Amino acid sequence: MTLNHFKILFQIIIVSLYAITVECAPTVVIGNTTFIGSQKTQDVEFFGGIPFAEAPVGNLRLMPPVPRLFNSSARSEIVNATDFGPSCIQTSLPIDEISEDCLRVNIFKPSNSVVKGSTALLPVMIWFYGGGFIVGTSSRYDGTPLVTRSVARGTPTIVVSVNYRLGPLGFPRGDDVAQKFEEGSSLLNLGLQDGIAAIEWVKQNIEAFGGDPDKITGFGESAGAFTLEAMILSEKIRGLARGVIMESTAGISGTSPSSPQANEAWNNFISAIPLCQNKLENTVDCLRSLTTPEIIQAYNTAGLFFNSSGMDWNPVIDGPGGLLPNLPSTLRPKEGVVDAVLIGENLDETTLFTPQNVNSSQSIMESILSSPPSPPNASPAEREAQLEKLQTVVKQVLELYPNDPSLGAPFGTGNDTFGLDPEFKRTAAFSTDFAFLAPRRRLVNEQLLKASIPTFSYLFADPDAVPVPDFVNATHSSEIFYVFGTLEVVTPKAKKLSYTMMDYWISFTNSLNPNDLSGNKRPFWPEYTSNNQVLLRLDGRGTTTIRDDFHEKQTDVFNRDPSIFAQ
Repeated sequence: MTLNHFKILFQIIIVSLYAITVECAPTVVIGNTTFIGSQKTQDVEFFGGIPFAEAPVGNLRLMPPVPRLFNSSARSEIVNATDFGPSCIQTSLPIDEISEDCLRVNIFKPSNSVVKGSTALLPVMIWFYGGGFIVGTSSRYDGTPLVTRSVARGTPTIVVSVNYRLGPLGFPRGDDVAQKFEEGSSLLNLGLQDGIAAIEWVKQNIEAFGGDPDKITGFGESAGAFTLEAMILSEKIRGLARGVIMESTAGISGTSPSSPQANEAWNNFISAIPLCQNKLENTVDCLRSLTTPEIIQAYNTAGLFFNSSGMDWNPVIDGPGGLLPNLPSTLRPKEGVVDAVLIGENLDETTLFTPQNVNSSQSIMESILSSPPSPPNASPAEREAQLEKLQTVVKQVLELYPNDPSLGAPFGTGNDTFGLDPEFKRTAAFSTDFAFLAPRRRLVNEQLLKASIPTFSYLFADPDAVPVPDFVNATHSSEIFYVFGTLEVVTPKAKKLSYTMMDYWISFTNSLNPNDLSGNKRPFWPEYTSNNQVLLRLDGRGTTTIRDDFHEKQTDVFNRDPSIFAQ
């Protein structure tokens, strides 16, 4: 047998093995496109990296997402969907893991053997990651344990995760951007627009995967939760999802895209691009002319890191018809925008972010006095009046948050300062209330309940399964490990709480109520109403109902007039 014969035989073997693999792998067909997925476990199939929008490159860069259609091609296509697609451009990941062609969905679904030929369509959960609108990726979240739990409790559910654009490509700003927006180009809050496009794609196509397009629940954490909050407040989510779960949505300020802060952030980014440095009056067109590697280099040169970018790339106010039409606290959604909401925060949210070297009240004062102009395009006189009010708030806050370790965060740790200055616990207590507790109370009582939206609220307080120092405790994002069933440290109490939390989340997705009778026997979760303001405190040491009145004097100061903080 000649060498050529060996080569031909080898090629035949490879093709045959691929054909066998494809034949055994789970497949889904949309139009003329066949998606080849993978079997994660006996009960869970995975289809990853499916584009829900065209790659936003070239002339599509800094443009709204263009839906990706799979039913319009005249010829058949086979798509390998066995892995997550690339993440959106950011500085926190290796270059080979990021791309502008990142607008992808990942679908974890009960396997066909689980549903056993049933024609019943399954409820769907769509996950939006956090990361301050500057970092984040869906590939970090494995939906397998959550789907596995849904199967084990007899309520099989599909879990979807999505990517959205981040930083300057997702949230452009500055004078040039604002001018083009005024001229009719919808280039503000593109990352939020990506979220809407992702839900629309899922609603249109999820039936092919066995999902019910009329039983979609969006769930997200931090920036992902605020994405969903913006969808509710702007009513863009109406008709797309029936339920929403918001984990640690924050009090994000509404800023003008042409404010001094917005221009400073944008110009800093543009100055990192040699080809665009002298084109400040036409930055959008210049950015569209660049290659992807040049964009990636600009992110790194400009130092767009999570711990140094602050609120530079948060959503901006985009006016009537937009996703953030005005200051968040002023928006009033109408009844029926969604059918139910589950919302909460963690006990010690900001211990993760509070500088460990803080040794004075300066950080507290700066957090208040650095509030963006309110109204967003405030005149000098309006800005001066705002700053006077903020000075008054500073005095009240310093009195309400004395430098007493027993009152600080992490809460419930007595006088222990963990080797840090007592100002650490003081600062963390203030910022937890200011950025998370007060905004959640305001959103629930002034916006959700007044729109007659049934609401369930929680306080997560279990520190067991997250390997963090004692001074961090039940901090920001720590509940995610429990919700996804991906505990870092598996103690018996944490494992039980994780199953319980998954049960609550899955139950809500299936019935818009966390109290179905499937899964773990667990405490009844009462609805939060204006006459019964109660939370479920989620804690492995004992989950129980508590009144939502702790730190009430403090949050009243922040909620009396949230507009002075541009919230």
